[in-house]
Amino acid sequence: MAAAEANSGGAPLAAALARAVRCSWLAITIALAIVAACFYASGGLGLSSATTTEMILTLGSGALVIAAALQRNARATPLFGGWTVGAFFLLAAFTGLSVGWSVEGSNSWIEAGRTLSYAACFAGSVALARLAAGRWRSVIAGVLLASAFISLYALGTKVFPGSPGINIDYARLNAPFNYWNVVGLTAALGVPAALWLGTRREGHGALAALAPPLICVALVTIMLSYSRGALLALVVGLIFWFVFVPLRLRSTAMLAVGAAGAIIAVAWDLSQAGLTTDFRPGFANTVPWSAHVSSGHELGGILLGVLIGCAVGGLLVRFVALRNPPSAELRERIGRGLLVCVALVPVVAVIGLAASSRGLFGSISHDVNTLTNTNVSVPNSATRLTALGSERAVYWRDAIDAWKAAPFVGDGAGSYVTTHTRYDPSPLTVTQAHGYIFQTLGDLGLVGLAFSLLLAGAWRAAALRATGPLRVRSAPGAPERIGLLTMITVVLIFAVHSTFDFDWFVPGAMMIALLCAGWVAGRGPHTSELALGRPDIAAARSDPWVASIAAATLALALVIAWTQWQPLRSYDSYNAAEIALANHHYVLASADARTASSQDPVDFWPIVWLAYAQFDMHHERAAYATMVRAVRLQPSNPQTWYQLALFDWYSLDEAKAALQADQRALFLDPQDDQTTIDSLYTTLLPAAQT
Repeated sequence: MAAAEANSGGAPLAAALARAVRCSWLAITIALAIVAACFYASGGLGLSSATTTEMILTLGSGALVIAAALQRNARATPLFGGWTVGAFFLLAAFTGLSVGWSVEGSNSWIEAGRTLSYAACFAGSVALARLAAGRWRSVIAGVLLASAFISLYALGTKVFPGSPGINIDYARLNAPFNYWNVVGLTAALGVPAALWLGTRREGHGALAALAPPLICVALVTIMLSYSRGALLALVVGLIFWFVFVPLRLRSTAMLAVGAAGAIIAVAWDLSQAGLTTDFRPGFANTVPWSAHVSSGHELGGILLGVLIGCAVGGLLVRFVALRNPPSAELRERIGRGLLVCVALVPVVAVIGLAASSRGLFGSISHDVNTLTNTNVSVPNSATRLTALGSERAVYWRDAIDAWKAAPFVGDGAGSYVTTHTRYDPSPLTVTQAHGYIFQTLGDLGLVGLAFSLLLAGAWRAAALRATGPLRVRSAPGAPERIGLLTMITVVLIFAVHSTFDFDWFVPGAMMIALLCAGWVAGRGPHTSELALGRPDIAAARSDPWVASIAAATLALALVIAWTQWQPLRSYDSYNAAEIALANHHYVLASADARTASSQDPVDFWPIVWLAYAQFDMHHERAAYATMVRAVRLQPSNPQTWYQLALFDWYSLDEAKAALQADQRALFLDPQDDQTTIDSLYTTLLPAAQT
């Protein structure tokens, strides 16, 4: 083994680079797709960008499935991952069905489209594993390239704060997602891929030496995003890696070199007021803009020096490993020692808690109370890295309260933004529960959680089939098995982070997890070969079954994409109706509103604008009936009652009717975020009494 490594390590660097370029087209394509989704869809909360991304994912994944169906020997090869794909589409179907009972059906429609796009992306990843069997290295490399690019871009916003298009309102890294925790997560997802690059036994040593600087970039990004969740998820992923991947010695060396560089860069950053203080245009800032710029440039110089040092360290590690390879016995002993160190982590934590002033159980009780305390406010600074509490306790409490009100099927996908106002005494507007389990319980109830667990169980079975049994003490294993374990580590990091954040709503980060999860599920046993040929359209003519599958997939992809498009079309149409109303084009406004309602029949806003258009055309009775129809469409949504109250008061001059509608809105939303409902109530009460 050592001789083989020496031979591979002595290969000319130019030849290794040329070979890497020839084989990198798939990795580059994957990286470009992920990066494009990260920048275009950003945090996933913009309807236009998110819808476009979802439609592209659906249609592109459909094309991959069709190509896989047209492969030679496709029917003769087991359909690995089929049950997992089916479980994913069952979850998506239930999400779509929730439109029927949802508190806010328009949101449920959007969430159904989102879930369908993710199910399609997962199916496309399964198909890709069949189409590009043997190209698993390209998948890992693509994830690594995308993660590294996003991390470098995020750091670049600190290094060059004065560049066009860069917003540094906050010291925390938040580009390109406009959400710091997802920046940290995306960086963390690249660490297992970097470890794989640095520890693999094939390839040129110079390429392996890139692992420490890549690890350094990821760790610095995580720390400067101040993301505790990303850091915790990465720790869990690294524990999994060191326990089940039999390359512990090399992994430790590469991780240590990268972490050493990260410590230097992070320590310097946290010591600079120009890098740790928010700069808000129009506000009284404690640090001048020039300090942000100069400190950023200095950070860039330090990062460059640190990364060069990490690369040199990686080369030295590789050189020492090739010249003086440790014996099998020494590797085994060091590996056991590392496992013991991992196992001692919880023991040391327990001892530390027991030695504290509160004692073991007192410390545990205090920490649990801090985690669940709904009155905790954590500063948006680097000090949050050592804080235990979080505002998430409030979001989770509201989701649990919503679940208790509808325990079996919930209030409909995406309903949390509406239902949480019934239980939250604060005026803060929150659109997600910041945790997949809590969000699913509140929106889809126990049935939705059961479908999610079914999906998780099916994928776990597929992952075990692909890698074989996971054992702490195992043989070095085939390179592909190490690659599959790397992908599983990526999925695990995403899953842990999703437990306490809304990663599900961010297409770019979700694509990384779906790509790795789908490839693992579709691979089948790593010891077997997928004897599949190229896609052959002519072969479909002689096999009606294959042709029917391809046609059905195409039709399904088109239908899903069309349904995903409807909320966006409706949004554009009722915006046009609003503009037409403002310009006194009442007939045009009425037509646009009717079009919007037909495009998204579960959204109440088109009906509201139609009512105002009818009123302005002096059709008062029809307008009132239309407004009542909006309320009947979403009777548990406080906004429909509030719109009825506004119409009764300002259009019909009916104070008593308006007061009744506003009281219903206040009942559904006791803490209106802008106090608009309460302000209207204050106005209506004396008018109704007279």
